[in-house]
Amino acid sequence: MRSETREKILQKVVKFARSKLPMDVDVERLKRAFPFHAPFFTDEGLRAFKNERSIVTGMGQRWIPRIAEIIALDLYADVHRDYPIEGNCDEGMILKIREIVSELQVGARTPNSQQEWQEVLQSRSSNLIRQQVIADLYIGDFMDGPLFVEIKSPRPNLDVCAETKSKMLIFRAIMYQEGRPQARAYFGLWYNPDIERQKYSHHFTRRIMDMDREVLIGEESWDTIGGPGTYSELLEVLEQAGNMIRQR
Repeated sequence: MRSETREKILQKVVKFARSKLPMDVDVERLKRAFPFHAPFFTDEGLRAFKNERSIVTGMGQRWIPRIAEIIALDLYADVHRDYPIEGNCDEGMILKIREIVSELQVGARTPNSQQEWQEVLQSRSSNLIRQQVIADLYIGDFMDGPLFVEIKSPRPNLDVCAETKSKMLIFRAIMYQEGRPQARAYFGLWYNPDIERQKYSHHFTRRIMDMDREVLIGEESWDTIGGPGTYSELLEVLEQAGNMIRQR
């Protein structure tokens, strides 16, 4: 990771923290508002607790995708956030995608991305329809083909998983129609609360996604976007940012 990239991430983290942890909060008032919580937190911890939901929501919606974009731009030029991808798709393929996702939602089938894609290809018709999906992160010049990543927290609900699966398959269908079958789509979880991949057990993700072929967890997500070692460097920047924030 280039030094300029590290600095951009550092400033982004510190700026986000300052917006979510205002220093002019009346801590004594917080202690009166949360008397049963106060014994378990330092003053800084109580401020963080008060803003925890806002912090986490802001991370997932804005901060994490922006950091992913900054990291991707360290290596690639055709990088976009919240990027609409539109194109023609075979209508039969789209109908099969809807059927597959519906069956996965109700547990009528086990996720297998290779089998699913073969079924989608075998459902081709002679009709084309227009489709659009929006990628959390899109890298058009990624290695051997375009990369589509949906960046989500590690405990998504069933609807988020199903919607993401549909978007990933539709993206592949659009790319296939455009003669780019090598395009890849992933469900990118930006951290792993279970630490080890084999211990990640979130039911809805496992019900909908092929864990081995469609899901990137924690370190895998960041190293895919920015190359080997990106996650380790990112943790170093986060530690530096944390020290700066606490020194306030």
